[in-house]
Amino acid sequence: MNTISIVEVGSRRYRVRTGLAGSSKVPAIDSGATSHNPPSESKAKHGKSERISLNIPRQVHKYIIGARGSTLDKLRHESRAKITVPPERSRSDVVEIEGLLDERQKAEELITQIVADNMAKVPYTHFISLPLLDIDMQRKVGEFQRDAQRVLQNVDSSSFVHPGSLHITLGMLRLLSPKDVTRAVEFLRSLAKDVAEIVGTKPLLVSVGQLATMEAASQARTIYANADDFDNSGRLRRLCAFVRDKFDSAGYIDEKRELKIHVSIVRAKPAHSSADEDDLAEKGSRGFSVNAGPLLKEFGSMSFGVCRVGQIQIARRFRHAENGAYENDGALSLL
Repeated sequence: MNTISIVEVGSRRYRVRTGLAGSSKVPAIDSGATSHNPPSESKAKHGKSERISLNIPRQVHKYIIGARGSTLDKLRHESRAKITVPPERSRSDVVEIEGLLDERQKAEELITQIVADNMAKVPYTHFISLPLLDIDMQRKVGEFQRDAQRVLQNVDSSSFVHPGSLHITLGMLRLLSPKDVTRAVEFLRSLAKDVAEIVGTKPLLVSVGQLATMEAASQARTIYANADDFDNSGRLRRLCAFVRDKFDSAGYIDEKRELKIHVSIVRAKPAHSSADEDDLAEKGSRGFSVNAGPLLKEFGSMSFGVCRVGQIQIARRFRHAENGAYENDGALSLL
């Protein structure tokens, strides 16, 4: 039985720009995924049916199946191959294709296109983070948030970012398997020499303050603090741009939005919201906003102090340690 790996972290396979940047490029099937018995391929051309497996993240299986199985029925009809998608409860990534050589190739082509077209719909699992772990800065943010609760109306207490999880995000990642995660961490660490040249021998100190909103202040959903080099050296921006560009070029990042160096402090959610963090992040409280004008008038010029940045992390979304910090699967030290 063959095994074809469609997801290749570090290449453009599932990070193609289809639907994001207008690209019509379809990810190629792994050229290493040939039969273990080469002569059988020749026989297949003359009518021998064989079975192969595609390792496709189960998060996109629903797009292969379609509403009430409509897409899967169409795939079977167009390719004339037998296509088997595992039941969701099995938590298996393996999609099996059985048929003649041309039938299998047609099915692979169609499935690969569906995956490329729908990968952007799969929620991000990780992000590239510069954690801000200074205790004094976290204390000041916590004090500000307590003051802010009396100013902002009808905002749930979960709107305020846990002071222990303060960070600068360089890019969002979809790492859908342990292999993906390992490769992303290895890629980050492969940048060590260039990163060291950018940071130099001095500690990377970041000042955080001057509140602003992502949207109009009267309809704010995200309130953040600006972050910049304490010594005005420009190292922070060079570091962030370098790491993001490298991950982008390697196919890990498919975001349209440009890099914005900031530290989120408030993500507005309606009071008494029953949704968990995962649902809120993916579905929104997108229709909910607050008037941040009075808050900015009173606290807009506030400074939260200076923090030494010690790591770049591949952090997990929605996973926190007891102190509030995001869990991570690997890091590159800046010390």
